[in-house]
Amino acid sequence: MDMEELRGQAAAAFRALDVPEELTLESLRNLLEEDRGKEIIIRPVERLGRDKISGLWFSLPDADLVLHADTASPLYREQIILHEFAHMVLDHERLMGDESHLASLLPDLNPSMVSRCLARCQRQSEPEIVAESLADLFADALARTRLAGRVEPLNFRGVFG
Repeated sequence: MDMEELRGQAAAAFRALDVPEELTLESLRNLLEEDRGKEIIIRPVERLGRDKISGLWFSLPDADLVLHADTASPLYREQIILHEFAHMVLDHERLMGDESHLASLLPDLNPSMVSRCLARCQRQSEPEIVAESLADLFADALARTRLAGRVEPLNFRGVFG
């Protein structure tokens, strides 16, 4: 695993997305919704973050659902959301293996959806490293916008849970 190569993949994805100079979390969300052709729903979940998982992304037919830990820290919440956005940009929904065994474990959920989420629980995997690197690039762009005096809407919590 070559860390520079993985960071290079993240940088290439960032450049390909053509992120505007004045980036906010809401404008990034809008860009991804337009690119993916569906709404992105973001919701806090009280039980997330207590173990190893602080965020999940489910690519549903009509919407993308991002669930994040219900944390008091706005920056931590933002980083979780950015990480899940990075998975979208990197097309990580295509990463899945044999999921036939998952139907018996979680019969009420689509096995491929569960497989994708469980595969992303391995924090040191290459897809996770690339996603976190891309999330960091998004966070840097958000910070530059804030430093230039262009801040997030005051209703951050209302929009993103």
